[in-house]
Amino acid sequence: MKKFKVEVVGGRPPRPPESLINRVRRALSNAARAALYRPKTSILAGLVGFVLVVGTPHVGWDYQCRHAVYGYGGCESARWCAYYGVQGRRVIWPDIGEHCSLMKFVPLNWNDIFERNTQ
Repeated sequence: MKKFKVEVVGGRPPRPPESLINRVRRALSNAARAALYRPKTSILAGLVGFVLVVGTPHVGWDYQCRHAVYGYGGCESARWCAYYGVQGRRVIWPDIGEHCSLMKFVPLNWNDIFERNTQ
């Protein structure tokens, strides 16, 4: 049998391993590219994040003033405000001197959600 001599011509040497900074940079750029290519997913993720962090919109309906209101004067200091929205009626007690707004973002009541799912 003949002996063969194998040579690699024009090949590149193996790359050294990447540093941690380059791997993180590449992961962030891949995530940004994926977000730009899929705008519906990005919008949905933004909405879910907004609801989890800020809350859901509620409309103010009922309130009780701390003092008697006569004539056309408004309530300058409310004892409690009732808002209606995604989770039904939510009562909020503002600080002294605050009034009820027409619309408010109320955080989710996780205790109520968990109680409904366990029953």
